[in-house]
Amino acid sequence: MKSNSSDFYIVIIPILIMVSLAWVYLFVFSNEMDMDMSSMDMNNDMNMDFQDMDMSSMDMNNDTNMYSSNKFSLFAMPMDSNWTVNDFIVMNLMWIIMMFAMMFPSSLMFLFLFYSMRSNMAIVKNPKSEIVLLSLMYFFIWILFSMAACYLQYIFHNYSVVNMMGMFTSNKAAAITLIGAGLFQFSSFKDACLEKCRNPLAFIMGTKISSNFDVLKIGLLHGLYCLGCCWALMLILFINGVMNMLWVVILTIAILSEKIIPFEKLTSRFFALILVFWGSYLIFI
Repeated sequence: MKSNSSDFYIVIIPILIMVSLAWVYLFVFSNEMDMDMSSMDMNNDMNMDFQDMDMSSMDMNNDTNMYSSNKFSLFAMPMDSNWTVNDFIVMNLMWIIMMFAMMFPSSLMFLFLFYSMRSNMAIVKNPKSEIVLLSLMYFFIWILFSMAACYLQYIFHNYSVVNMMGMFTSNKAAAITLIGAGLFQFSSFKDACLEKCRNPLAFIMGTKISSNFDVLKIGLLHGLYCLGCCWALMLILFINGVMNMLWVVILTIAILSEKIIPFEKLTSRFFALILVFWGSYLIFI
């Protein structure tokens, strides 16, 4: 019986470092966004104070603003509805990194159990490569979701459903999202997906693994179950702003707690009641 547990950390530690860097990126992005918003407020105040300025000065300022808006930055959220290619790149990257930072902690148990089982099988030649393939396929699902969420934010932005911060502009839209996410927590579909996330060993043992293709298939299926479990909670990011870091941290803890705290249905139902009551409150204020 092989004992290769130390090899697991050779694979996982670099991923954990990438997760740490992802959180650093999110905090820097959030800070830069706050600074941009403060700068915009300051510029608006200055424009009100200098409305009588001459036309040449106004043209010079407009040229400067156009130049600064066209500069590429990995930490710049779009400030208007006309997203450029650069804006789409930055926002897609932000969503992908955010999903990576939020979802990896909850997938660690799944990866560890898979590696532990496979490393103790004599027929398995390279469990480290399998865990890499599994991780890549798992996060491929969340990359697709990130791209869809980014496009949804763009549509919402163009129709003024959300503001520049990615936050709903009306209580009604926020209430519908909260109540919908809360009701989804009570659904049998949610329970079925959460069961697969909470008990990955039974899921792994129920699938025959004879090739790398089977490993990819397991990663794909488990990623889909994870997406089915958490997609509604991710939409709640639009309640307080897509890059509200406090909200991102709270949702990450909530998702992780659903998957590791005993009595999973009670945890899920507890969050459901909070969301439904919160949404109901927004309707009546």
